[in-house]
Amino acid sequence: MVEPADQEFEQIVLCNERRAGLRSIIAIHDTSLGPALGGVRMRSYPSHDAAVADALALARAMTYKAALADLPIGGGKSVINADPRSANRDEILMAHARYISSLGGRYIPAVDMGTTVCDMRLIGRFAPLSCAQRVDPGLFTARGVVRSIEAALMHATGKGVDGRRVAVQGLGNVGWNVARMLIEEGADVTAADIDEHKVARGVEELGITPAPLSRILDSDVDVLSPCAGGGVIDAAALDSLRAEVLVGAANNMLSSNTIAVDLAERGIVYVPDFVANAGGLMAMEAELRDDETGLESKVDSIAATALAVLERSAATNLDTVTVATEMAWTRVASSRTDQPYFAQAVTAGM
Repeated sequence: MVEPADQEFEQIVLCNERRAGLRSIIAIHDTSLGPALGGVRMRSYPSHDAAVADALALARAMTYKAALADLPIGGGKSVINADPRSANRDEILMAHARYISSLGGRYIPAVDMGTTVCDMRLIGRFAPLSCAQRVDPGLFTARGVVRSIEAALMHATGKGVDGRRVAVQGLGNVGWNVARMLIEEGADVTAADIDEHKVARGVEELGITPAPLSRILDSDVDVLSPCAGGGVIDAAALDSLRAEVLVGAANNMLSSNTIAVDLAERGIVYVPDFVANAGGLMAMEAELRDDETGLESKVDSIAATALAVLERSAATNLDTVTVATEMAWTRVASSRTDQPYFAQAVTAGM
C-alpha cells in the first residue's frame, strides 16, 4: 500500500493488465539529475503490498546510487509481481513495456533480478529508450563490489584481499563474478546458493568452498558479501555475524537502516549497497550514451567513494548509511530544479 510518507516520490504507477496477468509497479523517486534509470525486477512476492514496498525502496536507493556515482540520471525502479518462469513471460513483459512507454522517457528500464539482456530487447520494441540491450551490467556490478571490498579491508586492516576469507551469498550472475574475481585475487571464497547446481559448478570451475545456505551469513570469515535478495541482514543475522567487513551486491541488504547503527556499534565495517553495487548502473548509463570509453576505470573509482564514506563515518561517528545518504542528497540538492525531468515534448501545429 502506498502511504502518505511515500509522497517524496515524484510518480508511482500501479499497472494492471488482466489479459496478460500483469501486476506491476513503476516507481520514479527523483529526477533532479536526469531521467530515472533503473532495472525491471521480476519475481513472485507474498503480496502486492510487498511488491510495492520493494519497488519504492529500490527506486529510492537508485537515486542515492546515481548521485554518489556522479551520473546525470535519477532514481527509479519497476517491479513485476510474477514468476519469471511463467509460461506467458513475454506477454507479461510486453504489457509492462507498454506502461513504461506511456511515461515518455521519464523512466528508462534495464536488467535486474529475474530479467535479462534479451528481455530488454523485447521491452525495447515498445519502449525504445531502454538500456542493457547490448551490455550485461552484472560484470560491472561485481567489479564495483570487489573494489569496495578491497577499500573496506584496507580501511579496517591496512591489507588487501589476498589470503582473506570471504563468504558470498548467492551465485547468480553478479555473485558468481564477485566470487571469481576474489579468487583470482587470492581470496579463499566460501559460497552458497538456493540452487545447488550453481554451487556444484562453483566448486568445479572456481574452486569455491561450499556452505549450507542456512549458515552462510554466520560463516567464520573476514568478509561477508550478500549477493542475492534484500533484507537478509536483520537483527537475528546481526547477532550471529562473525565477519569483520560487510560488502555485497544485494540491494537493500539491511532489513532497516537502524541495522547500520548496530553494525557501527559492533565495529563491523559496512559499505552501503548503493555505493558498492553502482558499477552496473555506470555500465547502463554508458550504454545509454553509446560511449563505454573508460568504463572500467570509472567503476574502479567506486573504491574511492567507498573509502570516503568510511573515513567520514569514522570522523563523525555516524553510521555509513547516514553518511552516504547525506553525501548523495548534497549532490541532488545542488542540481535540483523547480520541476522534475520530462522529455522535450513535440506538439504538432505549434
